[in-house]
Amino acid sequence: MPIPLRRAFALLVALIPLVFLAACGPSNSVRLMYTPSGAAVLPKPGAPRVTVVMFDDKRPRQAIGERQDGSSFMANALVSDWVSRALGEELARLGEQVSYASIMMQARTANPPYIASGVVNEIWIRENGPTSLAATVRLTVTLSTPDKVIYSESLSSTQERRGLPSASGVESLVADTLRDVLVVAAGKMAEKMR
Repeated sequence: MPIPLRRAFALLVALIPLVFLAACGPSNSVRLMYTPSGAAVLPKPGAPRVTVVMFDDKRPRQAIGERQDGSSFMANALVSDWVSRALGEELARLGEQVSYASIMMQARTANPPYIASGVVNEIWIRENGPTSLAATVRLTVTLSTPDKVIYSESLSSTQERRGLPSASGVESLVADTLRDVLVVAAGKMAEKMR
């Protein structure tokens, strides 16, 4: 075999594993999935009704993160809907009677004793290297009665993970980071409703 052909073959053999590794990495589209921190439970007898209103999205940009190459991570669904439904799932896990509303007027029309709402200030995933990801979630959560606000707090969480790049790794990192915030928020809201 001639030397130029050997070099070309060696280069091809060296590039094939790199192509496969690149194909296994996370895509730029991130599925927003959420699993509550514990098993689902039936509402407790006499549990208060709470309506979760879709959060306001005050993030400064539509992207939810940035890859090392400068491209953006984009969510496959509305971030504000994902966050508010995840809060509802955490409240339901604590035994509360939960319903959803897309806007505050819709929630008030139902006349629930409690309304949970909030603001998504930041959902950001950063690819620090080929095997390193970090995610940050910052929310402001509010619980109110028809008359007044009884709980409001800004909460945040940041997590970093190292490992082989994958789409499921990105999805679980952002979901776990959101869960850190919502477990605290739901617990404090449940205390205020008792």
